[in-house]
Amino acid sequence: MKATKLLKRYFDANPPVEEQIHVLVVVPEGAVASEISETAQMIKKVDEMHAQIVQTKREQYVHSKVGSSDGKKLLQALNIQVDAVDAVPFATRNSTPVQAFRWASVSDERGQEITLTEEQQRQRYRSYVEDNIGDVLAEKKLCVLGVEKGGNILSVAVPGYDIDLVGRTDILVLSDIAKKHPLHLQFLPGVRLLIEVKKTKDLKSGCVYQALSELIALDLLTKDPMMALLTDLNGHWQFFWVSERTGSSTIIQTLIITTPGEAFQVIRTLLAQSPSSDEDIHLPCYEGPVKRRKLAKMLPSITEGGACGDIHASLQRMYDIASMLGPDIDMARDVARQITRSIPSFSMYT
Repeated sequence: MKATKLLKRYFDANPPVEEQIHVLVVVPEGAVASEISETAQMIKKVDEMHAQIVQTKREQYVHSKVGSSDGKKLLQALNIQVDAVDAVPFATRNSTPVQAFRWASVSDERGQEITLTEEQQRQRYRSYVEDNIGDVLAEKKLCVLGVEKGGNILSVAVPGYDIDLVGRTDILVLSDIAKKHPLHLQFLPGVRLLIEVKKTKDLKSGCVYQALSELIALDLLTKDPMMALLTDLNGHWQFFWVSERTGSSTIIQTLIITTPGEAFQVIRTLLAQSPSSDEDIHLPCYEGPVKRRKLAKMLPSITEGGACGDIHASLQRMYDIASMLGPDIDMARDVARQITRSIPSFSMYT
């Protein structure tokens, strides 16, 4: 470069070949690799934390397999408490006593006991229920349908939770359009009540949690408050409904009737009243109005507010930026610190 030449001449867009300047930069060995390695390790750690917090493995509860252990675990996860209440004496007695359902066998014309198949049992107890609430079914255009076979009609993902409920129940009382047009059954039109039926010998404490699981699923699948019934069609008629929210807990109330006549009186009274969530209902077995609420409106989401919600938002923002601009090591560090601070055992060190 000649001393008489101005320096800016050599930085023109297209200088002559003889006036071009070539610069060689020597980078210390390992400097780039070290920074890339550190970035890769940080991104890997954040990915692992993301998998643990955002992509947590979902818990699945199959209604028919939910016993005491899984049932308590489910209620604890959803912060649901069960409040057992006692039935009050009925103001009016049913003038026509209802016989308990006869299980297992029937007598033929010669008085011989004939053992029935499982499907025959189902047909008989569906007819038994229909016969005892037939008037209100006709008046409200409802029907009794067996749904113990076929698809898992009570399958639902619990909103805001890593929980799936899967399965079905025995009987649904719902709009008779589901009987006229079976394809409509999947939409649960006008459903009012689910009935889980057990033989007396099979009626154990774990069955209560099965009924609770089914009630939770049905409530989440429908727009109106629901009620569930666990029964042996003899001396155990246990009703469940979502009642209210107390503090951070959702309350499900349960009540037991011991005679078929009074139980069917409760069912008829229930079906005759409005299913709307805006109205309390009155039942002959319960003192005062029965509060029924929608579970979905009372369940707090695990990602609503608090540390989990903030972390979820930060992770999502980091991945959105990385997808457009590439990894950002400083942002990854900030998110990692935020996650660490949210873990109680590590929070004291951050």
